[in-house]
Amino acid sequence: MIVEPQTEIKTNLYNRFAKSVPENPNHVAFKASGGKGKEYTYLEVLQLVKKLAGFLLQGEFADCKEIGLISENRPEWGIAYLAISAAGKTVVPIDANLKDKEIAYIFDHSNIETIFTSVRFESFLLDSYQNLKLFSFNEASPNFWMNYLNDSVQIDESLANENDIAVLIYTSGTTGDPKAVELTHGNLISNLDGIQKLMKFEKDDIFLSLLPLHHTFEATCGFLTPLMNQCSIVFARSLKSKEIIEDIKYNKITIMIGVPLLFEKMYHAILRSINSAPKSKQVLFKTLFSLSGLSWKTGGKLGRKLFKPLREKGNLDSVRMFVSGGAAIPPSISKFYNYIGFDFIQGYGMTECSPVITANRPEDIQFGSCGAPLDEVEVKIDSPDSFGVGEIITRGKNVTPGYRNNPKETANLIHDGWLYTGDLGKFKNGHLFITGRKKNLIVSAAGKNIYPE
Repeated sequence: MIVEPQTEIKTNLYNRFAKSVPENPNHVAFKASGGKGKEYTYLEVLQLVKKLAGFLLQGEFADCKEIGLISENRPEWGIAYLAISAAGKTVVPIDANLKDKEIAYIFDHSNIETIFTSVRFESFLLDSYQNLKLFSFNEASPNFWMNYLNDSVQIDESLANENDIAVLIYTSGTTGDPKAVELTHGNLISNLDGIQKLMKFEKDDIFLSLLPLHHTFEATCGFLTPLMNQCSIVFARSLKSKEIIEDIKYNKITIMIGVPLLFEKMYHAILRSINSAPKSKQVLFKTLFSLSGLSWKTGGKLGRKLFKPLREKGNLDSVRMFVSGGAAIPPSISKFYNYIGFDFIQGYGMTECSPVITANRPEDIQFGSCGAPLDEVEVKIDSPDSFGVGEIITRGKNVTPGYRNNPKETANLIHDGWLYTGDLGKFKNGHLFITGRKKNLIVSAAGKNIYPE
C-alpha cells in the first residue's frame, strides 16, 4: 500500500479562517444595517468565499494580481476581501471618500482591472474606466456578483503563501502621492496572533463595526480579529450618536472599536446627562466615582457594580470593552470609562505594522499610555534624551516588507530590520508613552526639546 505524503496546509488568512468554521458553522458571522439587514452564518460565508475564490482563479481572472474593493461597510465587503486573498491575489481596499483624481491614482499605480463595489460607486466606475471588470453588491445590477458563482469551481484550501502580499493599502497623500503599503498574509496573521494573546474573546462576543473597513485598524481589529475568533460582527447604520446607541442596544454589542473623537463625544454626552441630574444624584456619582478610583488603585474594578444602573440607563450595559486607536486620547477620558465599569483599551500602531504595535492589557491599564508591545513585537527608543524620550522603532513579523515600487521611501522607513515610526516616546513601567512626532520637535535656543503635541 502506497501512502501519499500529506502536503502541509499553507499559512494564510483563508486557511486560518476555514479551519475554525466547523466548530460552530451556524453561528452568525455578519449582520448588515445595524443588525436589521441581511445575516450570514460562518458556514454561508465560507461557502461563498470558496466559490468566489474559485471563480477568481478561472479564465480571464487567472492572471489578475490586484483586485479593488470600494464600498460602505457591509458583509459583502468582508466576503470579497477573504475570497480575493484566498485566491492568492492582492486586495486593494479604497477609501470611499476619496476624490476622483485620488481614485484614479490608485487605479494607475496598482494596475487594478477588476473591482468589487456597491451601487453608490457602480455608475461612476463604469463611466470612468471602460475596460474595468466590475462586480456589484447590488442585487438589481446586471453585474451582481452572485450571478457569477453558479458554475464556479470552489476551492478547498488556499495556496497563497505566507509571504504573498494579501493587501495593498494606500496611505494619505497629504504631502505628495500616497504610498502603497504591502502587507503579507504573514504580517496580518502575526498581528492577529498578538491581539488574541492580548485579549480573550468569547464566541458570544458581538462587535460593532463603525470605522471604514479600508483602514487597517478596522480591517485587522474590527473585521479579521472577530472573524478569526468566531465572534459576530454587526455593521453600524451610520456614525450618528443616536443610531450607534440604538445599534448597541438592539444587538447587545459587547465590543466596540473607535477613534478618540467618537469616545470623546460619548463621554461629553454622559457628562451632560449627569450634570443635568438633581444635585443629590450628582453628589452620589462623584462619591461612587471616587470609590471606584480607590478600588482601581488596589487592582479592583468596583465600577462594574457601582455604575451598572448608569450603564443600563445609557443602553451601554451589554458593552464590556471599548478599544481606541488612530490617535491619542486624553488620559482623563480613558480613566472615566474604566472607572464606570468598562475595559477601555488604548493602543498604538501604524498601517505599516498591520497595524498594532502596543496596547494596554485589560488587567494592566496605565492611563495615558499606549500599553506594552504585543508578543513577538520588539519596541525600543532610539537615541533617547536625558528624559528617556527618543524615536520609537519596532521590528517583528507584523512589519511590512515595504512600499510598492518605492525603494527610496522603504529605505527611509526600515533600517537594519527596524522600522522607524517617526513618533517620539518613552517607556515607563514597561508601558509606552507617546510624546509627539519627530518632525514636529522644536529645540529652543537653550537646547530644550519642546513637543507641540
